[in-house]
Amino acid sequence: MSKTNPTPEELFNFPCDYPIKIFGRDNAVLQDTICKIIEKHTDKLHPNQIQCRKSSKGNFVAFTIRIIATSKNQIDSINQDLQDCELVEYVL
Repeated sequence: MSKTNPTPEELFNFPCDYPIKIFGRDNAVLQDTICKIIEKHTDKLHPNQIQCRKSSKGNFVAFTIRIIATSKNQIDSINQDLQDCELVEYVL
C-alpha cells in the first residue's frame, strides 16, 4: 500500500485560523512594521488579533498575530517578508 504525502492545503484545510509568532527587539516601530507587512497579504488587522508580550528585561518583544490564512502561498509570502525585515529576529 502506497502512502502519499498530504499537500499543505490538505493539512491546513484553508481557509483556517493561523497564528504567526514574531520576535524582535522592543522598539517604537516594530508592531506597526510587522502589521503593515502582514496586511499586504491579508485584510486589515483588528487589535484583538494581536497579542504582545515583553521579555523579562524588556529588551525584546514577542507578538502572536492570528490571521485567517487562505493558502500555503500566502503563509509562505508573509513569512518571507517578515524574515526579510531587519527589525524581526525570528518568525515561527
